[in-house]
Amino acid sequence: METEQKIELLNNLGTAKLISDIHEQENKLEQLLLADSIYRSQNVGYLSGYGEDCREVKALLADLALEPPVTTDGKKLTAAQLEAWLRQQRAGNALAKAIKTQNEVTFKVENARIYIDVAKKRLESLKGLLALRTAQIEFLK
Repeated sequence: METEQKIELLNNLGTAKLISDIHEQENKLEQLLLADSIYRSQNVGYLSGYGEDCREVKALLADLALEPPVTTDGKKLTAAQLEAWLRQQRAGNALAKAIKTQNEVTFKVENARIYIDVAKKRLESLKGLLALRTAQIEFLK
């Protein structure tokens, strides 16, 4: 292969554009990670593990459990009655609002995680393409 053909081939590889795309994707990933960490820190009380309540909901449930109502004859509720009453409290008042907020926060955190994972995969793909371009350049030497 002649030198002019090699130069033309190298110019057509688009390495400069690829490097620009990598920097752009790195910036996007950094912005996504920063936005996620800010959102998490602002809503730390509503973050929960899978299948469990967040700190705010647990605190409201504990407050409700400390002052449960009494039966019509003035006795304390049984464990089953207390559990049923707490379940009923989940449907109304501040507890329902806290549960709704917890669900919204969980959804947004999971959504952000998906966007971050996609951005990481795109960045890995671009870096793999850059490695291929590097091998092609080495081959043309």
